[in-house]
Amino acid sequence: MDKKIIFTVGAFSLIILILGYIIFGSQNKKNTQIKIPSRETNVYYYGETCPHCKDVQKWMNENKVEQKIKIEKKEVWNNQKNAQELNKVAENCGLNISSIGVPFLYSDGKCFIGTPDVIKQIENKIKNFNNNQQK
Repeated sequence: MDKKIIFTVGAFSLIILILGYIIFGSQNKKNTQIKIPSRETNVYYYGETCPHCKDVQKWMNENKVEQKIKIEKKEVWNNQKNAQELNKVAENCGLNISSIGVPFLYSDGKCFIGTPDVIKQIENKIKNFNNNQQK
């Protein structure tokens, strides 16, 4: 009888360990699936109700930025996956994720935070694009 109890407890413990590994292991894989965008892309991270982001968006509209360069926009306040990607990008740039905010631009493998820096980098991208078109 003792052998049956020991075997049952052992088998039950093994099943619990396997299930725990599957559950917690799959959660860790989800976090590692978030990838940093390629250096060639321009990714603009913003918050839906962020007033500074609205200023950048207004400037982009007035300057027809999306007709001149490709820029991907990702909302981070209501989209957890985008927020996690922003954190990963910021860490890759050597930034402390507790001190970053939006508007935030990832361009040429570098991070730009705040309205003036974001706009300046987009202006530079447009200039470079125009210069390359004229050659």
